[in-house]
Amino acid sequence: MLKTVIIDDDYVSRMILRDMLEKFLDNVKIIGEAGTVSDGVKLIEDTDPELVLLDISMPDGTGFDLLDKLKSINFKLIFITAYSEYAVKAFKYSAFDYIVKPLNVDELTKAIMRIPLIKQIDNKVSVTTLKENLLASGESSSKTVALPEINGFAIVNIDDIVRCEGKRNYTRIIFKEASEKIVSRTLLEFEHLLAPLGFVRIHRSHLVNIINVVRYLKSEGGMVELKTGELLKVSPKHKENLLNKLLFNKL
Repeated sequence: MLKTVIIDDDYVSRMILRDMLEKFLDNVKIIGEAGTVSDGVKLIEDTDPELVLLDISMPDGTGFDLLDKLKSINFKLIFITAYSEYAVKAFKYSAFDYIVKPLNVDELTKAIMRIPLIKQIDNKVSVTTLKENLLASGESSSKTVALPEINGFAIVNIDDIVRCEGKRNYTRIIFKEASEKIVSRTLLEFEHLLAPLGFVRIHRSHLVNIINVVRYLKSEGGMVELKTGELLKVSPKHKENLLNKLLFNKL
């Protein structure tokens, strides 16, 4: 049984969540609930849960404030969020999962079933990375993204990224001037994160920043030339979307 705590300021939401867990998931044991940041910190410290279902927004702070107050984060974490679909893309890039309000039993069940795939958190680096990516996906004029590294994370400007190249479960990030980075995330995850920020998929292996495309060539079924001088193949599957972006969105 997965020892679980629910931290959400909305009493009705907590009751709905508890009811769903007890009715549909027999591998979860709820050992406590809290409705504020301060009570949530005490609950986690007192019960040492294996899973925390954590609301983002509460009266005395945020879920991130709660995590900042903990000495360590040694549990699996699923956020309960009312964030827009646009901001939620940042969660897909992080080491956490999420369920979106209003709560839905199918989405909750899927999230619980994905728990074995959630990376065990032994430090706060991933929390900070997620916070940075949420800021980048919001209405801020700062177009940045947090890229995880071995000892932390790097904040990079979106416009400095030329393209991303998928290598199975890894992605190679190529910059205008800085050295490239290899990140242990799939290209699909980067597509979810970066598509709203001006990136377009042109091939199963290539995601390009459209501001760096200088020419489309019909040769060999379709090619793009980048400002770096590189020529990349465009697959038939992605050609129409790319041409729409180039002809109508990049004015």
